[in-house]
Amino acid sequence: MDKRKQASEKVKDRLLSALIEFAGEKDWSKVTATELIKKAGVARASFYRNFKSVEEIMNYGLHRMSLRYHEGKTYQDEDFHSREMMLYKFRFYQENAKLVLAFHHARAAVTLLDVITDCEINALGDMPFNSISKYELYYFSGAFYNMMICWLEGGMKEDPEDMTDEFLRIANNNC
Repeated sequence: MDKRKQASEKVKDRLLSALIEFAGEKDWSKVTATELIKKAGVARASFYRNFKSVEEIMNYGLHRMSLRYHEGKTYQDEDFHSREMMLYKFRFYQENAKLVLAFHHARAAVTLLDVITDCEINALGDMPFNSISKYELYYFSGAFYNMMICWLEGGMKEDPEDMTDEFLRIANNNC
């Protein structure tokens, strides 16, 4: 990667880190570019060279997390009931807890749930619009999201293996 691209990535990451620091203290829709620039310690021109708005920084963070999710995936089985798939998810979101909780506390949870659902659609393919089975994908995405948020907010006292087993136990009893 050339030096200009590296410098641009550093600026983007600093702005994302600054935005994450606002989580819980201020609604992200009310954070201004000026506040972010000051907190990140970057030049105003650097902000506008990389982003048009604060929302674009949110999208950048979600996009980076989604890329890392897909790049780190080693399992082939795309079944919702696969232990390997669920274990990967709990481990991944544990590693990215700070970003996930920042989105949740900033009231951007719907956006994050959309990303999680889109990860499932990318992995499994979207179900035909007229298929009743399409609801299973959304059911599992929402159930996983809510359980994962509860676990992250609770300080991740259980290990990912225990969370995987519990999620699958609940899911298998409800199907």
